[in-house]
Amino acid sequence: MKQKKPDKRKLQGAETKRKLYAIAEKLLFERNFNEVSIEDITSEAGITKGAFYVHFASKDALMAQLIADHAVQVDTNYQAFLDTLPEDWPVSQVLLALAEKIAEIIADTIGCKNLKAVYQLMLAGTVDVESVKGYTRSLYTMCCRVLEKGILRGEIDSPLSAEELTRHFVMSIRGVCYEWCVRYPDFDLKAQVREHIQILIQGICVNKTSC
Repeated sequence: MKQKKPDKRKLQGAETKRKLYAIAEKLLFERNFNEVSIEDITSEAGITKGAFYVHFASKDALMAQLIADHAVQVDTNYQAFLDTLPEDWPVSQVLLALAEKIAEIIADTIGCKNLKAVYQLMLAGTVDVESVKGYTRSLYTMCCRVLEKGILRGEIDSPLSAEELTRHFVMSIRGVCYEWCVRYPDFDLKAQVREHIQILIQGICVNKTSC
């Protein structure tokens, strides 16, 4: 039986989309979102504006895709890190280690400029950023599992559910990250995340001496 030959038009279309995506990613993280136009993207890609709209409904749609993809990637990194931690570690220690890993990735990989751009888009409401702020995000799921384990082990004592505690955990980190953005570079993100998460953990940890 003969193998079906790849559709050249589909291959070309996929390559065009990949090229637009890569160039948009570079430009959007080099400049502010509002400074990059579709024309800037298509000009650098050597592709017509009409071809852009074949693959993306708008610049906002492309940015939403970029943000979603980056959110998936960092959450995958967080989960991979969690998987390396000893199973018998106290949950308080796991939460602190995860918070420190999140701060490390944000500070050293994402960077203040890019995080500011995402916050600006969140506040403007012009781009779908549910992939970052939504409660269905993988980050919430993994934090919730850790907290559920702590409750089951009797290490955590709180009238709040694991889901509610998870939201406070993520909000705490997000708040410190916002402070980092407005005070950068005179603000140590990693140290401040550690301090604030330790305060949060102290409030729910049964054995205060081990927190």
